[in-house]
Amino acid sequence: MALESPSGERPVSPGLAWPVFALVLFFFFVSGACGLLYQVVWTRKLVLLFGTTAYAVSTVLSIFFLGLGFGSLWGGRLADRTTRPLRLYGLFEIIVGLWALLFILTVSYGEGAVVAVLKIFDWSRGAAIGLRALLALVLLLAPVALMGATLPLLSKFVTRQPRVRGLPIGALYTVNTLGAVAGCFFTGFFLLATQGYTRTTLMGAVANVVVGLVALGVSQFQERTTGKTGATEATETAEAPERRFVVWLVLGAFTLSGFCALALEVLWTRLLVIVFLGTTYAYTTMLTTLLCGIALGSAAASLLVDRLKRPAVALGIVMALSGVLSIFMLSLIADLPQRLNEIYRSGGSEWAVETRGKFVLSFMALFPPTFCFGMTFPLVVRAASSFRVTLGRDIGILYSANTFGGVLGAMAGGFVLIPLLGAHQGIVLLGVLLFIGACALLAAPPVGFARMGVGALLTMLMALALMRAPEDVSQALNAGYVPEDHRVLSFREGVEGTVAVSEPVNETGGSNRVLWINRVQATASIEKGVKMNRLQGALPLLFDRDPKRVLFMCFGSGITCGTLALAGFEHIDAVEISPDVQKAAPLFAVDNLNVIERPNVQFHIDDGRNYLLTTDNRYDVITFEPMPLALAGVSTFYTQQYYQLCLEHLAPGGLVSQWVPLHGLNPEVVRSLVYTFTTVFPHYTAWFINADVFLIGSNQPLQVDYVRATARLAQTELQRALALAGFDDAIEVLASFLLDAKAIDAFAAGGTLMTDDRPWAEFLAPKLVYGRTVQDSVAQIEAQATPIAAVLAPGAPADGLAALELRQQARLNDLKGVQRYYGGLAIGMHALEPFFASLEIDPNDFNAQFYVRQIVDSQVEVLTRWEEYGDLEALLQAALQHMPHEKDFLLYLGDTYFAQGKLPAAAEQYTAYLALGGDEPRAEERRGGPGQ
Repeated sequence: MALESPSGERPVSPGLAWPVFALVLFFFFVSGACGLLYQVVWTRKLVLLFGTTAYAVSTVLSIFFLGLGFGSLWGGRLADRTTRPLRLYGLFEIIVGLWALLFILTVSYGEGAVVAVLKIFDWSRGAAIGLRALLALVLLLAPVALMGATLPLLSKFVTRQPRVRGLPIGALYTVNTLGAVAGCFFTGFFLLATQGYTRTTLMGAVANVVVGLVALGVSQFQERTTGKTGATEATETAEAPERRFVVWLVLGAFTLSGFCALALEVLWTRLLVIVFLGTTYAYTTMLTTLLCGIALGSAAASLLVDRLKRPAVALGIVMALSGVLSIFMLSLIADLPQRLNEIYRSGGSEWAVETRGKFVLSFMALFPPTFCFGMTFPLVVRAASSFRVTLGRDIGILYSANTFGGVLGAMAGGFVLIPLLGAHQGIVLLGVLLFIGACALLAAPPVGFARMGVGALLTMLMALALMRAPEDVSQALNAGYVPEDHRVLSFREGVEGTVAVSEPVNETGGSNRVLWINRVQATASIEKGVKMNRLQGALPLLFDRDPKRVLFMCFGSGITCGTLALAGFEHIDAVEISPDVQKAAPLFAVDNLNVIERPNVQFHIDDGRNYLLTTDNRYDVITFEPMPLALAGVSTFYTQQYYQLCLEHLAPGGLVSQWVPLHGLNPEVVRSLVYTFTTVFPHYTAWFINADVFLIGSNQPLQVDYVRATARLAQTELQRALALAGFDDAIEVLASFLLDAKAIDAFAAGGTLMTDDRPWAEFLAPKLVYGRTVQDSVAQIEAQATPIAAVLAPGAPADGLAALELRQQARLNDLKGVQRYYGGLAIGMHALEPFFASLEIDPNDFNAQFYVRQIVDSQVEVLTRWEEYGDLEALLQAALQHMPHEKDFLLYLGDTYFAQGKLPAAAEQYTAYLALGGDEPRAEERRGGPGQ
């Protein structure tokens, strides 16, 4: 039984039964799944090798789509010449699978040669990008071109006549896109997380080879049983000039559609990353949604297309609707933060629930326009079939035109529209371009009243969409994540991402500011954040060596780099991937110590790994402060291969400092991150502050030099900066020591290695973002805590050594309080008791004083609101017993007495407060009691 179209014609070649057609569809479904699998793997591997800048990512993806375009052109001509298209398809599938396997097995071995060539172009960023493009072209062109050739070949196989038909070819395109949906989903959510790149590629290669072998067998079987191959010789007829005009018009419209579709995908992704956070699952969710819309739109059009008498008109209507809907969706995208918050409030913080919610929201925002984009291919194929009769070449030309347009759109979206217009105006412009292209199709002769009426209706819809659009969707999304009590000081939409800076509305001193990168809080110049940054900058000064040259990656707000700039280093190379982040640095000048103006700091706009790959410099200190591990791509700063790269660029005795956050990670992940670090560096120690661990690795034994460290930390500017962050003396910095090498090995035992081939933490960390696990990690680390004497070099003065040992004893006791603090027990005396015990060990434990202030401040707010003044008085009296010179506690206590009508007692506390240098007590609050 042959497949028939709705019109009763037999578009499938004679003898091509339903089972054979269904098998061909299955082949192409697997091809689509493997194609997306390879695209994800190849892009990640090449970007890892060449650097994760937006230019590198876009270059790799553009070459991928260029290969598809050239392959479809070549495959179209090949399809018209061959009598065995299914046999060629099978051979191509086998070659693609084997090439993919060869690529994944050899790409890492070629890294040395690639790096050597890259270093030749180190003087020119543009030349280096061009070289990356050439290398990617050599690695990807052949297999991707073969992928692009498969659609014309299978189109020829399933179509009886040489003239293009809509239904069977639309079905091929639909199942191929559905395969891409499956490949994207399972690769992004399961395969890479559990199998890594090599095993995932092996699965795809096996699938390709099996499909290819089966296709060869089907082709051979059909020839033997029917004597036919599913193809006919290509013929070509002359075209009338008016028909040729319509063909070119359809071709131009399809090129424009590809351009706008890929450019919109870039802009939509930029906006949705702000809403959903840039985890690997967020990208997978968005891409799956886009592919779903395209697949379902193609399926719908395929079922209807052969019934249409004027497919070119239908194409114009669909293009106009895609432009209108792209603009209409801006209002929905602007409301996504509120909808996402509703999911959180309804208990959606569980990862699986949250992911489903994000998928639904993505579907709501992207499905309408992507559905229309999916309809275009069957319509274009049917429109072309009205005038053209060379099937293979026509399919190749049509598909390549759309693909080449997509390449230009992807580049324009990220590198032209976002920097020049911003995401909002870019989407509006693309929607209008689609509408103009649609109008050109609708205006092609003959034009009747019905078509004019349709054009008028579409114009009204476009006008309505423009009127309903928000003023700026990017600004609207900002309001979704910046705290309500903050004002935005700066907002930039750049090539690498969106960068914003905010501060509290009542802040006037230039501090307490927050740097947001793609909605994520990258750093905050609040006391806790500055404290961590100051320690990171001070750690290289504590050891028995004289470092001179520093490499600092992940510049961020520049607070760490500013600390390093005061530490006496001769030269600091500061690397930041986003120029917009560097431009925001002056807004943090108070806390980054005006690092932009420091003469010993040289800035580089580049990816950190790529900088290391292409430089011959060796450094005495390499330190970095990446974004949270849950974000896509950050895991590349925690792999064994990355640490090996750092080790290779260390001078003798050099130090590498790695930040390991405990927030959003469970003890197993923390243990594995530490374990991976220890597999590379022969010598290491661990330090602790807030809920953060710093690992220090070296190629030579590590000893802390008390005399040298105290002298370095006593430098005037540095000492002042450290004191403002809570490190009032050098002993407080030294007392941050936590673990020696033996203790680290004991803690890290049983950890899982993280490699470039299997960056598993990138897939696990997003599931842990909302978990309360800091206290669990601290408890396991505390069990291995080591006295600093284990790594202290001889020569420390007796009095200094005694003070240090006492301070560290208090700091280690602080860990018990830290567990209660991050475990959610911040109400009542229970949270304060460990810190009070630390202050009894050493009253100068500034870390304990910091936590006491944090806890008391939060409890004062709560108890005042509840009017529990008796409990509040007991709390403040206990705090003052251990911190008698804390001005704010005296003020709080005075306000408490005042609210209870104990005016003499209140006056006594206010007097003590003023004696310690406090400002005039807040009279406006005293009139009605504290907090009223």
